[in-house]
Amino acid sequence: MALIDLGDVREESAPEPPRRPPTTVGRPARVAALLVLTLVSLASAAPVAAPAGFTVPARSATTAFLRDDRLFLMEPADAPAGRGGQLTAYAVPEAGDGPLAPLWRTPLPAAGTDGAVFVHRDVVLVTGGSLDGPRRAFAFDLGTGRLRWERPGHVAPAGDALLALETGGEEPGRVSSVDPATGRVAWSVATPVEATTFRVRPDGVDRIVASPSSGQVEVWDARSGARLRAADIRPGELPVYQRSQSVDELLLVVRDTAALVTAYGLDELDRRWEIRLGLVAYFAACGPLLCAYGQTGGMWALDRATGDVRWRATRWHETLIEREGRMLVRGPGSGAQDSFAVLDTATGQAVADLGTWEVSGRYPAEGRPIGVRPADGDRLFVAELDVAGGRTRVLDVLAGVTGDCQADARLLLCRRSGGGFGIWRLDR
Repeated sequence: MALIDLGDVREESAPEPPRRPPTTVGRPARVAALLVLTLVSLASAAPVAAPAGFTVPARSATTAFLRDDRLFLMEPADAPAGRGGQLTAYAVPEAGDGPLAPLWRTPLPAAGTDGAVFVHRDVVLVTGGSLDGPRRAFAFDLGTGRLRWERPGHVAPAGDALLALETGGEEPGRVSSVDPATGRVAWSVATPVEATTFRVRPDGVDRIVASPSSGQVEVWDARSGARLRAADIRPGELPVYQRSQSVDELLLVVRDTAALVTAYGLDELDRRWEIRLGLVAYFAACGPLLCAYGQTGGMWALDRATGDVRWRATRWHETLIEREGRMLVRGPGSGAQDSFAVLDTATGQAVADLGTWEVSGRYPAEGRPIGVRPADGDRLFVAELDVAGGRTRVLDVLAGVTGDCQADARLLLCRRSGGGFGIWRLDR
């Protein structure tokens, strides 16, 4: 895609108050004229609307999953039309254009048509089922689409293996290690009805933590199934409802109506610190800091070693990535678009207000967030949200699209207004 650097885009930043009243009556008119001229210049500088590199036909109810160089379309069953669910796979070439031909198509069981899709080693994993009913996982051969195995529960990567997670409702659940190629179970452990959480690393889950409201907290190695540690972290106290979450080296336990946070070391289950915040929804790593996100919005940045609040932000409610001492944060916007800004990680001070965008996708450390927003008619601006540079760079303008976009490191996929999907390269 052609790259147009528009510098900083701060559509929503508030101007500083003037130091003294303007002395010239005509100044507002000149400012308005300058603003119009600037907008016209930016519009003329934007790239010409780019046609899709590849197109894929699809019905409106079809869900798309872009996974590296593969595209998977999940088509739900249509009983009145006599059609069952279907999963179709495409390979996206590095060069060329035009319609994509499918690699394979395979029927989907009814329980597998409303879930998510990911690739692990040489299998495609689909998890589906009703939201309030049992879930099932299906493994298809990446090359042929042949169904290799299916089993109850969700599945998640855990190094070379998979973890199958079965929840038992009012009964204890079970976590099992599954061979991706065959579906055979290597080991399994029973988990309590409440408070079973997982620590996730870049290559998947590596710890299983059971922290019931009373009794022992247990930590298992998710790769071997070995129990690493067990301890009563609140001996002699009455049972109380609690939630827990593992973030890097810490186990965070939230009690007292989601306001009291206690941190323990995950390896030894030793108490590190305790702090009272507002209503905490969840935690995430924010570079060297620990971020706590409120149930009604806002966030706190905490010192990992002491729990001290380094800074608080009320506008933002999610951190997408942290890089080079800066973090990209998301806040309320309008419609499908959210507000984005770049903050200084150490202080929480705003570096740049990036305006409103619709952003989706996965962002590893080397990735880049891609945002879209309407231009005029059925066109979309496509931009990189540059965290290190603290600016927004328009990459292209797409024509004939309605949105519903997703991106990875190399490709952008959006639903076309004429039906189906279009795929654009982000690196051309």
